[in-house]
Order: sequence, then C-alpha cells, then structure tokens
Amino acid sequence: MNIELDEQAKRWIESKGNHLTVKNVEVKGCCFVGVQELVAIPKKPKALERYNQYKVDTLSIYVHKNINSDEKIHLKLSGIGLLKSISANVSAII
Repeated sequence: MNIELDEQAKRWIESKGNHLTVKNVEVKGCCFVGVQELVAIPKKPKALERYNQYKVDTLSIYVHKNINSDEKIHLKLSGIGLLKSISANVSAII
C-alpha cells in the first residue's frame, strides 16, 4: 500500500490526533447500481481487526482490509475553516 499526502493534509491530520481511518462506503438506491466511495475520517477505528495500519511519519493511517493493497491512496485536504475534510482517492500502482 502506497499512501500519498501533502504537508497541508499531514498537518491537519496531526491537529486531529494523528489518526485517520480510510474505508469504503457503498451507496445503494432503488433505481441504480450501488456506488462505492472512499471515506477518510480523522479518528481511530473501533474495530481495529478490520483494518491494516500504516505509519506515515507520526501519523497512523488505518485502511480497511477490503481495499486492495496493490493500490495507491491519495489523501488531500479540501474545504475552508471548520468545513475542512480529507478526501481519499485510489489509483493503481504503476
């Protein structure tokens, strides 16, 4: 697993306690096929056995085990003020 994040995202995660959880969320609807998205939450997961832990400098990044370890996760800070959040995107490692 390769995790990329810039200095701005790193500082924001540090300000939230040095823990980040990345997991899949599936949105289902009655009229369309389910869509899966990655969600990044600035906290430690409750069920640690469902996650792989990766250390990036002083950060602990917990990635759900159903996310392919042959992929690269890009973490980016977005938003302003109190509305800031981390977005996570996955791409194949080339």
